[in-house]
Amino acid sequence: MPEQINPLVERIGLSMWRVQKRIASGIALNVELGLTFPQFSLLNMIAREGRARVVTLAERMEVKSSAVTVMLDRMEAVGLVRREQDENDRRAVVVSLTEKGENVRSEGHRRSLVLLEEHLSILTPEELAQFADCYDLLDRQKR
Repeated sequence: MPEQINPLVERIGLSMWRVQKRIASGIALNVELGLTFPQFSLLNMIAREGRARVVTLAERMEVKSSAVTVMLDRMEAVGLVRREQDENDRRAVVVSLTEKGENVRSEGHRRSLVLLEEHLSILTPEELAQFADCYDLLDRQKR
């Protein structure tokens, strides 16, 4: 017998998916910044690492290294990232952001926060605090 799903859980899941989709499409990274959403995510990962190995990025994105390589080829062609041989392992490649890459990442981040703020503006300050507390709780949950 299949396990019953709480209707509230289903409702929350569907609402989260719809809102996330609306926000992600509203960022308009592709048109205005020349990036796809996965490329923007990759820029953020590289920024967090400082210098990131391609295999590490692929693991985090849960894709093959070849998929990351294709994205990096495009991003390198427009001057967002640079690739270098790893000093410790000549077979490995490390990636870092260029100044242009950091500027594009920073602008994309700013735009996404502005859009998120617009979507959340329907909440009162108290509701916004409760919402943030709930997400913090979910974020701290063991995976």
